[in-house]
Amino acid sequence: MIVMDWLGNMLKLPKSFMFQGTGGEIIQNTTSEVILVTLIAARDKALDVLGFDNINKLVVYASDQTHSTFAKVCKLAGISPRNIRSIPTTLEAGFSMSPIHFRTVVEADVATGLVSLYLCLNVATTSTTAVDPARPITEEANKHGIWVHVDAAYAGSARICPEFRHHFDGIELVESLSFESLQMAA
Repeated sequence: MIVMDWLGNMLKLPKSFMFQGTGGEIIQNTTSEVILVTLIAARDKALDVLGFDNINKLVVYASDQTHSTFAKVCKLAGISPRNIRSIPTTLEAGFSMSPIHFRTVVEADVATGLVSLYLCLNVATTSTTAVDPARPITEEANKHGIWVHVDAAYAGSARICPEFRHHFDGIELVESLSFESLQMAA
């Protein structure tokens, strides 16, 4: 616990992510495992309210730049492939997810009776180093009770440097975060 909070303090993470706050960091082997664990937590929390018979109503979201393991992990967690949303990005936007496009997709799902469950945001994808704007997208997701996870596997440890912390604006609003400290070491 001491070492994990030490790392959290170096990264200037909010107290809600630390043992000395209301959270607590854990170590997984891969970010894919973290996404699976957090997705199952979000799924079970939702199904406790909705009932397990409604699992086919659950919808998950990520940009088209999110690592390909996201869709695989969603299927492992029982999410129907037809309910995995890959939100298109553009070169002009630096391959970042558009908060407006995200809102439009979520509202369309909700209008058809689906339940928006989980959103995976990115801080530096491996293919394009795209960074999704966490604050505006998370604020929208929170209106719908969506669990927000930030996949910062590739560049999360860059948060140690003050000049990169702006990429994490809004991190205090998300439920979970993953990063791999060795990714930036090379």
